[in-house]
Amino acid sequence: MQKTRLNYDEEEAFRKKLIALLLSGADTPIASKVNFQKELFLLIKAMPQFETLFDFMSHRLGPYSNSAEHVIENNPELFVADNTGIYLSGEGAQFTSTVEKEMRPENFERLMQSIRFIRSVYDHLSDDEFMFLVYRTYGYTEKSDRFDALMQRKKHLADSLLRKKIVTHQRYLELLKG
Repeated sequence: MQKTRLNYDEEEAFRKKLIALLLSGADTPIASKVNFQKELFLLIKAMPQFETLFDFMSHRLGPYSNSAEHVIENNPELFVADNTGIYLSGEGAQFTSTVEKEMRPENFERLMQSIRFIRSVYDHLSDDEFMFLVYRTYGYTEKSDRFDALMQRKKHLADSLLRKKIVTHQRYLELLKG
């Protein structure tokens, strides 16, 4: 069976919905644009059926999606990006409620479980910790202007990830290699 290809407007609408759900997954804003990009990247890795919606590529600060940035910047009625982080506006929260009503309850709950997990674990990381972890796990280092500096601090960053219980001791040892 052939997959139906969405047109640009349908894809854009779907991107808005997915980003709104990601932002609704915790009571606090996502701290930075870097963390937003990385959390969305991890969500897409967990839900590969959405991979074609976001064009993640190697960038200065790791995996980056132009289309995700575009959605945030071009929908100020839904999304706020300011010095406190990235979060839903009041209208964005209402939009998220309508998205929930459009979805099958079991699909919504499965998606939100992944989102809540990602937000609960990764919201507490600094940009450097998050970039280090993503670089060491997924690559995307080709265009990075931070990778070398992060690798010089890998012991400190890996220690911090272990202390925050983000990684197991085995993963900690893997992060220190290379």
